[in-house]
Amino acid sequence: MFIHKQQIKHSTPSVSLILLDWSCRESFHALDWLSRQNIPRDQYEIIWVELYDRVLPEAMEKADVVITCGQKGMYHKHVGYNAGLLHSKGQVITVCDSDAAFPPDFISSIIKAFNLNAAREPASTVLMHYERRTKERYPKEIKDIRELQKYSWIELWPNVGACMSVRKTDAIRFGGFDEHSSFRGYLCGPYDLGWRLVNAGIPEIWHDESVALWHFAHPDPLASFDETFSLKLWREATHLHIEGHALVAVEAFSTGRLLPLKENLEVYKLRMGARCIGTKFEEKYARMTVLAGFSKRERSKFFLSLILLEPFRIMFRTLVPRAASKWLGPRMYGALKGWWYSLKDKKAT
Repeated sequence: MFIHKQQIKHSTPSVSLILLDWSCRESFHALDWLSRQNIPRDQYEIIWVELYDRVLPEAMEKADVVITCGQKGMYHKHVGYNAGLLHSKGQVITVCDSDAAFPPDFISSIIKAFNLNAAREPASTVLMHYERRTKERYPKEIKDIRELQKYSWIELWPNVGACMSVRKTDAIRFGGFDEHSSFRGYLCGPYDLGWRLVNAGIPEIWHDESVALWHFAHPDPLASFDETFSLKLWREATHLHIEGHALVAVEAFSTGRLLPLKENLEVYKLRMGARCIGTKFEEKYARMTVLAGFSKRERSKFFLSLILLEPFRIMFRTLVPRAASKWLGPRMYGALKGWWYSLKDKKAT
């Protein structure tokens, strides 16, 4: 991963927008629409993540953060989402189509939905955004959202892969975006994280239709809603899916799984670092392993200790105190025992 641009803002943005590319975008009008929002520019940041190595002049000019992931072979969107999540500064992250048109009140509506201007902590919500689609190509001369009405639009539908907004703390608390290999290719999106948050009891809300995204067709047939066979799409959709949604995501949603199958290591460190542990005694157990858990060697050591040493520990804890109490007498033994525990307490403090 390489950071090509990271603009320093004097104020912390409320919303961080994560836009993804895998050297496939032929139009970058989303950056223009997001630059024409009805709120001050310092209230939101645009993070452009390229999964391969292409560095776009448009992104370098109009985005606040530009990242390339240097992936090889089949792209992995969730790795790019995590890159955006880890470099975001907003209270809310919004993963959205990087080639859509956005109404001028899109970001302000997110701020209002999460009540980000209030002094208190924003409520946990999985905010899903509707998207309008058409078979027509994007007309470059359009600059006003009202001009989009004249085009032929397919009926509005809940595309769970198009756009989602959640609190950054919630995204990290539940492991971020799943980097399991099953999510490689086309048929994935922010919905896996959203569904796991819903499993944790966070309510899913579909946003107002008046601030839906507007999405035009790509030149390639795979995005034009035709049934024409596309070798490119077939290759990108080789992993198992159900009606266009990754099988492992549907399975997680159906079984109630909360954490990803493969968690990003940096997200894992942030998640574990945010824990509040009540005592020093418990901290010993809370930091005994790495993400993979106990190794086979460590488990074998615990097993041998249980078989070979535990009987002697039990004997020492039971038989020795009985013998000492009988030999020294209850009063002397009690005094020595109290002195020993007080010594241990002083050493611990």
